Amino acid sequence: MLASIRKTMMLGAVTTVLSTAQACYNYVPLETSAPPVGERVAFEITDRGRVGLSDRFGPGIAEIEGRVVQNQTNDYVIDVFRVSQINGQSAIWSGEEARLNRDFVGSVRGRQFSKVRTAALVGGIAVGVGILASRALSGSFSGSATPEPPPGPTSILIPFHR
Repeated sequence: MLASIRKTMMLGAVTTVLSTAQACYNYVPLETSAPPVGERVAFEITDRGRVGLSDRFGPGIAEIEGRVVQNQTNDYVIDVFRVSQINGQSAIWSGEEARLNRDFVGSVRGRQFSKVRTAALVGGIAVGVGILASRALSGSFSGSATPEPPPGPTSILIPFHR
């Protein structure tokens, strides 16, 4: 029972850490319109871009996150990781390469490590693990207040040899 609880706690902790790892970063405006190759960035899409990119990314696109593959004169070439819509929905992509015309991009933001978000995440995980551990250690009672009587006497036949 305790091993099962430990496995569940570990699985919950790992899932939480992996799913919230993005919380350790935030996007900040870049000083250049040509982000370095290999950098993970978020492109804010303009109204003109929503029209021009709707065939590839769907209508109402607000932002595209990805890793810069190339900076060309008229285009950004990126591996797409996430596409966010104006209505707040987003879709995860698996790194498909796409070209974004620079005229379709309003601003470019780079990913930066956030100490505050990381501290909040670690604190939240610690509290959650503490709560789970306290519940696991305190145990739970399931049964009646009256103990079961012990089983009755049993007969055992022992062969007798002369």
